[in-house]
Formats: sequence, structure tokens, C-alpha cells
Amino acid sequence: MTLPAQRNELPGGGGVHHVDDYLDFVAREYLQTYIAHGGTALRLIVTGHDNIAKRFGAGLADRCRSDVHAVAASLAPADFVHLTVDSATTRVHLMDQLFFALANQIDWMTLAGCVLRDAYRQAGFPTAGAGEGEGELAVSGVAAHYEIDAAELYRSVRRTLEHAVLANDDLAHEFRVAMYRLCQALMGYGDVSDADRAAVLGWLHGEKVPAAQLRSVLLHTKIARHNARAMLTSLTRWVRQAGRTGIVMLLDLGRVAMIRRPPIEERDGFYYSKAAALDAYELLRQLIDATDELVGMFIAVTLPPDLVTDETRGLPAYSALHLRVADEVRDRTRPNPYAALIRLDVRLEAVR
Repeated sequence: MTLPAQRNELPGGGGVHHVDDYLDFVAREYLQTYIAHGGTALRLIVTGHDNIAKRFGAGLADRCRSDVHAVAASLAPADFVHLTVDSATTRVHLMDQLFFALANQIDWMTLAGCVLRDAYRQAGFPTAGAGEGEGELAVSGVAAHYEIDAAELYRSVRRTLEHAVLANDDLAHEFRVAMYRLCQALMGYGDVSDADRAAVLGWLHGEKVPAAQLRSVLLHTKIARHNARAMLTSLTRWVRQAGRTGIVMLLDLGRVAMIRRPPIEERDGFYYSKAAALDAYELLRQLIDATDELVGMFIAVTLPPDLVTDETRGLPAYSALHLRVADEVRDRTRPNPYAALIRLDVRLEAVR
């Protein structure tokens, strides 16, 4: 159910919506349809207090991992990677720090295993029944299962893997090299050692990895602000190549709204100057403009009302983003759940 439009509502054409109703709408109109087919959307969710933000975050996570909503809508079950980023613990105004926050929540070896398993299948040697556990995808185990030479199997699967990963122009060069190394590590044929695998994972996580170790796996460029967006784009494509439906990211900008820092002994995490807040808006603007490049990604950005109305520190202070989300052509008398900026409330509990 949607709350009636109000004259004093926040700027934007989304109107006011009940938390659960809007979550059902997102699951039905975005996750199970548009996003599942490769689309990308970013929505700003204005929450009046922490309880609404927590309720929305928990509900969004539930709809990512539950098939109940898909079955109710007669849709195929979806399998999203759910990621969360809090501006209090991540410098969300820096694209590389945003990517590292996401990368540290990704199970990279599982995704690589899905791609490698598909390479075995394409080579004519499906791994079902070839073994269990960490060694399931090792060349030696699969070769023993099919009673063939391990070297011949390795060459066949490697060629398939090179075509699927290294020749994939949809992925940034450094990203595809990293993914190929992780796949090789799972094959257990000696090309990639445990130290090499740790170096690749450290590179993805933003850890300090010696340059010599990175060169040994043919990674010559660290992830930084200049290439982090390309890495994020590659991540969305890699997730789908691994068989997952897409990525659902919840980005909490609550800390950005804090103007005065608490006393030193009470400080926790990161705080944002006005310049850093504007950089965070610029990052959101870049994500909105990159929706044609990102694949299968839903980005929900929760923020307090102050960031929508404050002309000094809020969205109005950065017109490049504000014009994209708050000045849509709209019917001012009817709430629009498709709008880029909407407000959540729970005032209809009594009549639901």
C-alpha cells in the first residue's frame, strides 16, 4: 500500500511507500525481471530513522536469498550475491575503497569454481560424481574418474578456460588475468601455487602485496581510483558468468549526514567533510551513468532526509546528482515506485 501524496513530502517523484510494499515491488519489478535479465538500476531510499533502514536492509537480503517471492510471482528462482557497504566503515567517496569493500564479501574461489566446472563440461568431462570437497575440480581427480591422462585433460580444459576467461573482452584485462589464475589454482596442476593464489586474492581485497608476487602472476597494475570502476563492471559480468543472477548492493550513507564529529574518545569509523560528501555524490552519479556498462546489478542507497533537503551538504549541493534523481518529470499527485528517489514509512501498519 502506498501513502497518499503530501504537500510537504521530500523532493522527488517517488512519494511515500510502506517498507514491505516497496520491497515486494523491488522483488517483482526489478530483481526477478529487469535485473535478472541483465539490467542495472540505482535507487535512493530515504529512511526516516534507523529502524526503517534496518527493516529495509533485512527485507532486501531476504528477497535475495528466498525463492518464495519468485514462486509467488510464477517466476524462476533467482540467486543474487547480496553485498552491503556502510559509509561508517568504508570511505564511500572513493571508488577503489567501495570496490574493496565489495570484494572482501565475495567468495572468489566459489565463483571461479563455477566457471571452471563449466569449462570441464564444455570440454566433455562434467565433474558431477568426480569427487567432493576442495579437490573436486583438481585435474588429477577428474582424470582418474574418467580414466584418462591428466596432462591431456589439463590441456583440453585449459584451452576451454582460456577462451572463456582470457579471451573475454567483457572483462578488464587485469581482472580476467586474476580470475584465470584462481581457476588454475583450483585445477591443482602446479601452475599456480598457494602463494600465487593468496597474492591474487590480496590484490582483489586491496591488501599490500609485494610487486614481485604480483608480477609472478602477471598482474602489473594495482586496483586504484583510475581503474576501480572497470573492476566493478567486470565483477558484475563475472558473477553472471559464474551462473549467479546478479548483485544486489545496499549502500548506507547515514554517516555522510553527520556534520559534527563526536569527541575523540567517542569516534567510530569514518567521518565526512563537505568535500568528501560531494565526492560521494559524484560516485553515485558515476554509477547512475554507468548503468549501461554494469550488468545485473541493483543498488539501493539508503540515506536520511537531511541529505535530501540540506542545500549546503545534501543532494541539492551537487546538482549533477540532484538533477538525475529529484527532478524527474512526474505526476505530483500520484506516488511513483519506479522513481529514482522514494521515501519509506511505516505509518500504514494499522490499516494493512
